[in-house]
Amino acid sequence: MGAHLSEESRLSQLSLMGSVLAGRYEVIQEIGRGALGMVYLAKQRMVDRPVAVKVLYDTCGANSDTFLRFQREAQALSALNHPNIVVIFDFGLSEQGFPFLVMDYIRGTNLRHLIAQEGRLDASRAVPMFIQIADALAHAHARDILHRDLKPDNVVLTMNDSGAEQVKLIDFGLAKRLDEARTGAKKLTMEGQVLGTPAYMSPEQIMGGKLDGRSDVYSMGCLMFHTLTGALPICGTNEIDTMQKHITSDPLDFDKAAPDAVISQGLRKLIQKSLKKHAQDRQQSMAELVKELEWYV
Repeated sequence: MGAHLSEESRLSQLSLMGSVLAGRYEVIQEIGRGALGMVYLAKQRMVDRPVAVKVLYDTCGANSDTFLRFQREAQALSALNHPNIVVIFDFGLSEQGFPFLVMDYIRGTNLRHLIAQEGRLDASRAVPMFIQIADALAHAHARDILHRDLKPDNVVLTMNDSGAEQVKLIDFGLAKRLDEARTGAKKLTMEGQVLGTPAYMSPEQIMGGKLDGRSDVYSMGCLMFHTLTGALPICGTNEIDTMQKHITSDPLDFDKAAPDAVISQGLRKLIQKSLKKHAQDRQQSMAELVKELEWYV
């Protein structure tokens, strides 16, 4: 109850409807809400274009870990330039002290809603999406950035100018730079600290181990399995049980997850490889995964 009241209190403080952030972004309506903050549709006044504004619930100082983590997301997105990754325009603190991030406003639906609506997706539609997601992550990995929270919620589907379905990868809030030690950036995750979404986390992420691009490959395997079958490859009775099963249990068999799904043996083996417990047994890079997926378009 206390936590609930605390969140309600933060939400009441974060009444930004009708306000103008930094004198430039006119807040129009709420379009999303998460554990750490809210996302609003806003209008960038000078150029009269719609933007998405992500705002943290809590006020914080410019030197706090909360602010620095949010800044890290802004820096990660600013370092990326890929058609399947959301574009960031601005970052700062509101007059009330709430950190905010301004991004491209994407008209579309996220993959989680699509799976819930349709049950599962046919491989003919899903594989081109997988290639776009994996290619976006390969771009990030090439710039020493891990996503660490890949899941259907963070994949938005929209249409490009030619009318084809296009993926936009969003929410780099847990992104990690692999070159932190070399660049001298402040470490924001304690040794052994677990961050992410249990249903899509790699065993090494759960155990607080050292991560590289192969951890995102595992998460991609979970996402591909879920999209094609409508079921999670590994699911426990609660979050702790799910994390334990990622370490110790084999993924669900495709035929048990979705007996009627038409999934080629080659694609099944590709996904099973990405879900291996040990990183050295998976595809060794997201670029390698892209090449393997292209065989099934």
